[in-house]
Amino acid sequence: MNLDPTTRRRSCERVKEDELTAYLADELDVEARRKLEEHLTQCEPCRQEADARRLLLNRLRAAPAAAVSRDLAPMLLARIAAGEARRPILVTSWPGLLKIAAALVLVLGGVALCWQFHGRVTLTPVAAQAPASPIAQAVAWLCRTQEPDGSWSTARWGGSHNYEVALTGLSLLSLLEAEGPASAERTAAVERAVRNLCGRQNEQGAFGAAFDGAPYNQGMATLALLRAYRAHPDVTLRRALDGALGLIVTRQLRDGGWGYVGEQTPSSNLSITLWQVEALRLAVALGWDSARTPAARGLRWIAAVAADDGSFGYRQSGDFPEGSRTLTAMGAMSLLDVAEGNLVPAARRAAIKARVQRMASASQPDLDYYGRYFLSAALKRMEGDAARRQLDAMQHALAATQVRQGAERGSWNADDRWSTAGGRIYATALASLSLR
Repeated sequence: MNLDPTTRRRSCERVKEDELTAYLADELDVEARRKLEEHLTQCEPCRQEADARRLLLNRLRAAPAAAVSRDLAPMLLARIAAGEARRPILVTSWPGLLKIAAALVLVLGGVALCWQFHGRVTLTPVAAQAPASPIAQAVAWLCRTQEPDGSWSTARWGGSHNYEVALTGLSLLSLLEAEGPASAERTAAVERAVRNLCGRQNEQGAFGAAFDGAPYNQGMATLALLRAYRAHPDVTLRRALDGALGLIVTRQLRDGGWGYVGEQTPSSNLSITLWQVEALRLAVALGWDSARTPAARGLRWIAAVAADDGSFGYRQSGDFPEGSRTLTAMGAMSLLDVAEGNLVPAARRAAIKARVQRMASASQPDLDYYGRYFLSAALKRMEGDAARRQLDAMQHALAATQVRQGAERGSWNADDRWSTAGGRIYATALASLSLR
């Protein structure tokens, strides 16, 4: 596929060249963005053009920095040592003695520095050091890249500033759900992230700026703070969650779902509804009885967009503006562990499971961190050895794409179709969550 937008031709002339560029750079106002996204759902040439430009931008952003191919220091030191060994050292004067003393100071100082920074490591044989797991490496990268105020910057790592709250929430989830006892560094990062999210909440309970996609921020931030509350209940945090959950309930539409805010005719969609439902379900488990009825209504809406073939639609059954794969993984994740037998008929539930397993077995030529996260979550909520094997294979393939060297070791490159919204933070947080 030709990724150069200057050499590709589109058959549709309704969208200006600079309008697509502004859209991918998140520079359109709310109304212009809504109109363009509506057009993209109906126009295949424009959608392909947008995808091609998005992929090109993501690959440019993900290009690794040049790495040093060879460390010359050991060779140079060896040559210096060999040369000095062939030259006799004659001390005939105070200047000569001072030179030797200075050299000893430099050598001993270097030994001291090496001991200070590497002493503990060199005491253990290299063969005995087990490599850190992919999740541990991801956690280390997230801790290194957290901003002093507790957020993760989209300006530094790509993505839209509008979704910085959501990305901070995803990063917090990744830190909270990592395996093993929490280190002091990880604990401090969690505390900073919780303070940052609470500090971004207004009096109405909303997190972050007001814009059409604000429900993503609301759902992800609320889910992350609920997870933090589950680990360490706190009165102040509970008050913040009361406000956050109250706003989610207020925004629920009459049909039981959630959609973009600011629409002239609000309509529910699965992508936004899922995050609100996941937050409400966890709130119910933690004792928020006020969330029980809204969560049940949200689940019924999700069940209503499922079809007999096991697929899930975006706004209704059979509605796939961006394809059915990720939508089906979302719906399956939400419903496969729901106990209510009358929510999804037995035959449809079986079709959903079969479809999830087919998707997991199929080749995945296009990387999609968002889709893989939901697909892995759906497999975790299924029983049987087949689902376990498929999950293991997916996780192994995903771990193999993690950056292993350089400054970005432990992260994942931001090179899927959604990376313009989230950048490297989005890719790393979702990939590490998929490995849990």
